[in-house]
Amino acid sequence: MRNKTIFRLRAAAAAGSVLTACSALAVTAFAEEAASSESGQQSGNPMLALLLQLSPFVIALLLLYLIMLRPQQKREKQAQAMRENVRVGDEVCTAGGIIGIVLKVNDDSVVLETGGERNKIRVKKWAIHENITQMEEQQAAERERKAARKNGIAAAPAEDSGKKKKKNDD
Repeated sequence: MRNKTIFRLRAAAAAGSVLTACSALAVTAFAEEAASSESGQQSGNPMLALLLQLSPFVIALLLLYLIMLRPQQKREKQAQAMRENVRVGDEVCTAGGIIGIVLKVNDDSVVLETGGERNKIRVKKWAIHENITQMEEQQAAERERKAARKNGIAAAPAEDSGKKKKKNDD
């Protein structure tokens, strides 16, 4: 988590330095254009000059999108998929830190059972921060894959094995 934060800070600093460099280039281009127009020289195509001046800003915005916005959108899609795949019996943690077991899943809310007294709480799906059951299953599958690699056995993905079975049946 700390490494991701450091990476984001470095990416933001890099994007800021790119924006600064682009603005410096644009100011220099304006100064050169003003000097050339004062000396009686005329530029060939004013539209081309405008495009050349705006290109550093477009490049900076593209880099900003690729470095910061796109990964954030990807994380949001993963979180939304996790919330949509909550099943009865899963152990989840809400954004407020409440840990409970899912008893009922509605369209936009979930009923959780918490504590030793079996208290029931209804929360919105957007409040679910993590699905502990899914995380444990993913960690167990990852440990199995690592153990198989360590033993020298190549673990085939489940999708490929299904395709091989279909080919063998034909």
